[in-house]
Amino acid sequence: MEPMTQAALWFWLPAALVPFGAWISLSSKTTSTTTFGRAVALLGIVGIVSSPWTVPDSPSSAAGHLLGFLLGPAALLLAGIYLVAFSGNVPVGRLPKSDRRLGVMSFIIGFVWFIGMHWWNLTPALNGEVNRYWLVFWPTFLLLLTCLLSGSALSLRMIGDRRATESNVMWFASAFVLLLIALAMTIDGRAVDAETFRYHLWLAGADLLGTAVGLSIAILVFGFIIFLHERALPEPDSIEPPTEEEFEQVSAIVAANIGGGSEDE
Repeated sequence: MEPMTQAALWFWLPAALVPFGAWISLSSKTTSTTTFGRAVALLGIVGIVSSPWTVPDSPSSAAGHLLGFLLGPAALLLAGIYLVAFSGNVPVGRLPKSDRRLGVMSFIIGFVWFIGMHWWNLTPALNGEVNRYWLVFWPTFLLLLTCLLSGSALSLRMIGDRRATESNVMWFASAFVLLLIALAMTIDGRAVDAETFRYHLWLAGADLLGTAVGLSIAILVFGFIIFLHERALPEPDSIEPPTEEEFEQVSAIVAANIGGGSEDE
């Protein structure tokens, strides 16, 4: 079998199963179909993670290799964020306050795991070399995380209701991530030196800045087009005021329904 065919069968087909299974799970109304969709998405994830063994010669297997390394710490981070967020001051779906400590612990363990993948002997390595996708993911993740934390803290301060404590926690977490970025830029990791990290950090910053500028321009252009379209529309025709007969009919209906009306009505 040709390498391209193997990559299509053992990597890209499982990759296509993930959004397909998620779509089935989210759009279905029956429990069996939802379960089937989740099983299809899980099968796709397993296929992607297994790509370093199923298609070891394909460059695409590096993405599956990195995904396998990220599943553990990412799951802990997401679980921690969920437990902390829904054990606080939320109107619906509130969890017990005891779950907040579990969420904080889960988040810390997941983040320490990520740190260990840079400074300890946990760096994703494939065929004796550092996974090239990790070199892109790690600085992008840190830079995006500190931006999101700062934006969330500012939003909680401006529009949040009794969220000063959560806002302070967000500011502290953002400063901590910024400190990690500064350390990674000056101190060599176990397998990634500071110069390599700085190089990919500037590229990640350029990517995020370009994405933000592109989204802003797209929103402005969309709003400008809507403005021109609305401006080009003719003014709606004025309607005539209600007649005396219509006033009397409305008054009769209101009078008949004041107090809830009778059962016959």
